[in-house]
Amino acid sequence: MSAHDQGGSQTGARTRVLHQDRRLTRRSVAHTIAAIIPGAGLLGTRYRRLGAILLGILAAVLVIGALVVLAKGALTTALNIAVNPTSLMVLVVLTIVVAVVWILSIVLTHAGTAPPRTDRSTRRGLRILTAVMCLLVALPAFQVVRYALIQRDVVGTVFSGPSLGGLKPSDGAAAPDPSSSDPWNGVDRVNLLLVGSDAGNDRVGVRTDSMVVASIDPQTGHATLISLPRNLERAPIPASDPLHTFFPNGFYCPTRGTGHDCLLNAIWAEAVSHTDLYPGDNNPGLTALRHVIGETIGLNIDYSTVIDLDGFEALVNAMGGVKVNVTQRLPINGYHPGDNPNLIAGVEGWIEPGEQTLNGHQALWYARSRLTTDDYSRMRRQRCLIGSILGQVNPVSMLSQYPQLADVAKQNISTDIPVAQLPAWVNLVQRIQKGGVGSLTFTSDNINPSDPNFTKMRSLVKEALVASTSPSASSANSTPTATNTTGTATKSAGKSTGKSTSKSSKTTATPTPTTISQSAPTGVVNVADAC
Repeated sequence: MSAHDQGGSQTGARTRVLHQDRRLTRRSVAHTIAAIIPGAGLLGTRYRRLGAILLGILAAVLVIGALVVLAKGALTTALNIAVNPTSLMVLVVLTIVVAVVWILSIVLTHAGTAPPRTDRSTRRGLRILTAVMCLLVALPAFQVVRYALIQRDVVGTVFSGPSLGGLKPSDGAAAPDPSSSDPWNGVDRVNLLLVGSDAGNDRVGVRTDSMVVASIDPQTGHATLISLPRNLERAPIPASDPLHTFFPNGFYCPTRGTGHDCLLNAIWAEAVSHTDLYPGDNNPGLTALRHVIGETIGLNIDYSTVIDLDGFEALVNAMGGVKVNVTQRLPINGYHPGDNPNLIAGVEGWIEPGEQTLNGHQALWYARSRLTTDDYSRMRRQRCLIGSILGQVNPVSMLSQYPQLADVAKQNISTDIPVAQLPAWVNLVQRIQKGGVGSLTFTSDNINPSDPNFTKMRSLVKEALVASTSPSASSANSTPTATNTTGTATKSAGKSTGKSTSKSSKTTATPTPTTISQSAPTGVVNVADAC
């Protein structure tokens, strides 16, 4: 054979080897990418049996998961896991195991398909591809584990958390049966007290400036929000509560001066000042408030949730703001110098009338401000915010901000709903979304806060709950169902909620809004109509 023939033969051999290496490289790339499906990349390697097993397990999990979702629904399934600490820990362990096995299958795919002869750049490229595929599995798995552990911590902290001091639901509380296909079967009504705590570094003790009872019919899902004014006087204290010894004729303090010290929002602090009367009770303030409100409206308060209003700001910011139709010009912060209702000082800014998107700080003051209005206008605005938030919440945005929201929840929210009941409450919330939410607010239009007729209040509550069971209860009808009185309240605005000490703020005359008080009607209205 001539030298020329030998040279041609060697060139041809090198070309065949080069083509083969390129083919093997493309094969390795294809199998490594296919490994994003657990086991799929192994089918073309000597680990094909392991690949088949992994694919079989994946298929079984998908079938079982599909059956569960079809039976209960995707949202219900996810929420039931999210509120169950045991399920969350199982999810964490399974996620870690699955991620490790999945990543190992990707590495094995690379090892089983990498060309035996290749240049350095090709080897580096295949390793980079393998690392990228592993990261595509590891990063989502890390996030699942992170969020699951955060959620487990939130559930363990918020439910029977430190703000409630381990308080248990009231005796005889309406309790669902979590093991039943319909956990609320046989439960006629459940009453949840929602307390907005206005505690702060510049204040002594806890002031419950927002008190709402959500009375829910579990069968229809219709909920009625019963709002009580913070300045309600002479609130009845049942004989079963230790404070009854000091206030047998209601929470009234004529010996303290004007009698305005004993408002409903001071019940908590009053009980805290007599902790010796509540032996073994870690939270006498909430215990007393629950008893008093239950006696006032004629309902047994089953469960309680306490929310620090300062945490509300972070919630709204995480939503990207909340769109509200502002009907009055409202100040942010401020006070009346010398208690002169015609002058204001210390105002940081104004929330102007019109439809606009409020950030967290603005929304907080939209709900709190009463410098130029009154308590009843503030109650209306709070109901407006509830309706707006329920209608505008963006799950994607909330999920992206979840770690921050979880921290806010742990610091600002507590409830005595038992963890074991949470799946049943998930079911109840879904019923409420379909059943609708109505609102009954006690204002100076239907009661006299300084000397209320509690028999009338209980009668209005009873009428509202009876009306909520009617076929039209879940509709968006805003016509009051209880007897309505006409007229507009014109009560004094009272003192500011947060007195500023700033010396640089200019004192100005109080602007006169078009309507000083926008009191709610006496009957039940759709909560969204409060705007």
